[in-house]
Amino acid sequence: MCDPRILVVGAGLAGLAAAVELGRAGHRVLVVDQAQRPGGAVHRQPLPGARALASPAQARRWRALMAAVAAQGARIEIVCNTRFGGVDHGGAVLLTGDGAALLRPRALVLAVGARESVQPRPGWTLPGVLTAGALQTQIKTSAAPPAGTVLLAGSGPLLLALGAELVRLGRPPVAIIEAAKPFAHPLRSLALPPGYIAEAASHMARLLRARVPLLTGAHLTRITAAGSGLQAEVETRRGTRRLVADQIALHDGIRPNDTGLTASAALPVLRLGDCREALGAAAALADGRAGGAALAARLAGAPPPPPDTDLAREVAAQARLARIYAHDGAQRLAQLPDDTVLCRCENRTLADLRALGPAPTARQLRLDGRFGMGACQGRFCAEWVARIARPDAPQPLGMPRWPARPIAIADLLGAPDLISGEME
Repeated sequence: MCDPRILVVGAGLAGLAAAVELGRAGHRVLVVDQAQRPGGAVHRQPLPGARALASPAQARRWRALMAAVAAQGARIEIVCNTRFGGVDHGGAVLLTGDGAALLRPRALVLAVGARESVQPRPGWTLPGVLTAGALQTQIKTSAAPPAGTVLLAGSGPLLLALGAELVRLGRPPVAIIEAAKPFAHPLRSLALPPGYIAEAASHMARLLRARVPLLTGAHLTRITAAGSGLQAEVETRRGTRRLVADQIALHDGIRPNDTGLTASAALPVLRLGDCREALGAAAALADGRAGGAALAARLAGAPPPPPDTDLAREVAAQARLARIYAHDGAQRLAQLPDDTVLCRCENRTLADLRALGPAPTARQLRLDGRFGMGACQGRFCAEWVARIARPDAPQPLGMPRWPARPIAIADLLGAPDLISGEME
């Protein structure tokens, strides 16, 4: 039996914006999210009792979006602590968690955001090493600084934003290690939208006042244990530096969180926001609005709306940012020592990859090498393994599948009851 609702997976900017447009068109929408509260990565909500750390502009954007959701009343239902298991060839969608169900929605909108990209380095699996995104989530939910000192390394604007947030909380980072040379392109940077420039200037002002060292054109090449903390070996234009911190947060950009996601010929499946193309918060909001309106028109048999100019502007801005932050980090993968762990889940090293011979196929990488076969299904390692295995023509590691990701045994035990209830 088909469910008359449209299912939106992801209660962040793109998912909720799409739900609003669909609600305005008269559709009933079920929005699910794996977090405890709506907000996504950008508008992660604090734990009960913790103060919100969002900037005034972020707070206004979120209030406006939630007011638009509330205006749709019963047309939009949000269920959190619910995970998306996948959609099969017949249009059946598996949900687990609080909103566990097996349903066939009228249409499916995937707005599951981006995933953080972290390039392997010797020592990146040591205790105390985490992603910058994980540290940012910790800060947003607790509104408290991390314990001990923090070093930020990798590449991308997130490092500046997170560094400025640590300063705001009274815990300036030991240093920020940036592989690119973003300040070497002032004219290119001035062509960015004013909002981008203002935000970057605010972060830089806070970092400069706190005298946080910002090393550009530098690469964190190795992490080792140092007493109760960690030592980072950093290659700079002036030689090698060694910095010590209690925690090291790594970040090498973001990618669409599309691992395992598939389509279904039985119902419309639409990807929106960073799940479709990692373009940031402003683009996710614009893409959600445009995608929701386009889906409503499609379901009504009406012509699609004209292209969204806001989205086109954000696409151009992100392309410019990518050029500003370009660096040679990916070319350094082949220089890693043999004992560098590439696949964290299966503890597979660069030596294990090289043992497969020259130009191994994706099937060999997974079945013989066990790369991308762990719990994360290649979300962390697939990009780098593919680049090292075939530098000239990387092959995708993994493919769309059902379910989209590993699910718990309890979910499997509950599935027969859900399926029988669906078929009655």
